[in-house]
Order: sequence, then C-alpha cells, then structure tokens
Amino acid sequence: MTGYLLDTNHASRFLSGDPRLTDRIRAARAGEHSFGISMTVLGELYYAAYASQRRDENLGNLAAFLESSLLWEFDRLAAEEFGRIQAEQKRRGRPIPPSDAQIAAVARLRTLTILSSDAHFASVENLAVEDWLEARP
Repeated sequence: MTGYLLDTNHASRFLSGDPRLTDRIRAARAGEHSFGISMTVLGELYYAAYASQRRDENLGNLAAFLESSLLWEFDRLAAEEFGRIQAEQKRRGRPIPPSDAQIAAVARLRTLTILSSDAHFASVENLAVEDWLEARP
C-alpha cells in the first residue's frame, strides 16, 4: 500500500474535478492506497477558497475532501525534517520554497509519495514524487 500526499496543485485540480486525478485516485483508493494532504497544503487550499469568487462552493468541496482524506500534521518531527531538508538544499545550492520544504518534510518523514507538478521536489533526496497531471503514455 502506498500513501500519497497531494501537493496544492494536485489537490486543487482534484477538488475542481479534473478527471486525470479523480479517476486515478478513485481506482487507487479501491486498491487500498491512501491519500491526504499536509497541514501546509490545507492552509494553501483554505487561502484559495477564501480568495475565490465561489468561496462557499469551494469551502464545501474542501470539507467533503477532508472527510475522505488523511491530514498529516506538521509536528515537531516534521519541523526537524524541514530543517534538515532546507540545510541539504542550501548545501547543494538548490533551495526550495519553505512551504514546499514543509510538504517534503512531512512526506519524507512518513515515507509518502508526493503528487505534484512542481519540478523542484525532484531535487530533494530520498523523496518519491509523481506527477499525475502529466500526460501519460
């Protein structure tokens, strides 16, 4: 069983009903794979909902999503992993945005695969990343 952490770009596309994600996630859930988001992604999704023209609809979609998805905390261990990732990236001369380093920390700490279209996650060592929005062969 694989655990998948949706980055904001994948979570928002899932919430908007993108069939590239809804169909694959539905099929993977039937195979007992787990899906969720981190607290960092949740904050970004709340921001997007509150800043949107369809606030109530988007907040309702987010609430429904949360009922069927896991929510991984950014706790003390994740904060330590965040610091480790930021230091690694600085040494390699490849810094990533702090919010993405938080997402990466949660995923790496819990051995989750990140679903994201953001290329910079690939520069984080020991982190599994897949882009389900990318065209499939």
